Amino acid sequence: MKALPPAIEQAIDWHARRSSGQFDETDQLHFQHWLEADSNHRTAWESLQQCLQRTLPPLGKPAVRRAVQATRIKRRVFLRGALALGGVAAGVHLLGRPGMPLAGWNADLKTDTAQRRQFTLADGSELQLNAETAVDLDFSATKRSVTLLRGSLVARIQPREPLFSLICRHGETRLSAGRCLLDQQVDRALLWILDGEATLSSAAGEQTRLEAGQGAEFDTAGVRVLPPPSADPTAWTRGLLEVNDQPLARVIDSLRPYHPGVLQVADSAAELRISGVFTLDDSEKALQALAEILPLRIERYLGFWTRIERA
Repeated sequence: MKALPPAIEQAIDWHARRSSGQFDETDQLHFQHWLEADSNHRTAWESLQQCLQRTLPPLGKPAVRRAVQATRIKRRVFLRGALALGGVAAGVHLLGRPGMPLAGWNADLKTDTAQRRQFTLADGSELQLNAETAVDLDFSATKRSVTLLRGSLVARIQPREPLFSLICRHGETRLSAGRCLLDQQVDRALLWILDGEATLSSAAGEQTRLEAGQGAEFDTAGVRVLPPPSADPTAWTRGLLEVNDQPLARVIDSLRPYHPGVLQVADSAAELRISGVFTLDDSEKALQALAEILPLRIERYLGFWTRIERA
């Protein structure tokens, strides 16, 4: 078995210590500091908890009780085994996705990993949701509003009153009709107007008018109008990922909603640039294609943690 990433090893150790019966307030404070020190720590902790929740019940209560009562070293061995058993099924919505873990779990509409879905709304408008996307709806006689909690969508809006609002945590887009794409990322959002025109209001209060073919990137600092795209931003609706001279980190961001488990790219590889067309519906095939083009080494741990290193 390959050595586990340090963050997973540390998560196992923290879980063993928390289960020891000798975990006091000082230990809890140190644990909290560890969680907040690095996003990888929280990802590893969430991964471990999901694995154990799926794995420990089938093991049977007596076995679990004996393991929890064992010495710390034996407990670590037990946890590693449970993690291995549950790893394949542990591909859940973790940190590293836009938003917080489990964000949107009770959303009005949502999609799972590697799932795209199309919905017809109460006013006849249509939404196509990308994988791992969640939205809330607010429709009445005086309001047509869709809030994107995470992920990306293409909206086809019926021409009727009132104006249609697309909201995300970085701003709001208002349209009377037409078609647009909205992509909520960790620290920014992207908007492309495919048909019609729209008014974009950023969270900072800046307003920008956009017409068909125009796009904008917006965040807490404001709005930046984008040049025409060099690749089709709607390619995901056809199960494809088109990129033209993009950093690998951006490509992995797009592939991550289609990959079960944790998918990370090392800083040494993140800035490698690439062009091409890749399949979204087979993430392993896409990773293999990337490794054939770029000097990459793909490491896999326990069936749910994939890390991309520069070769």
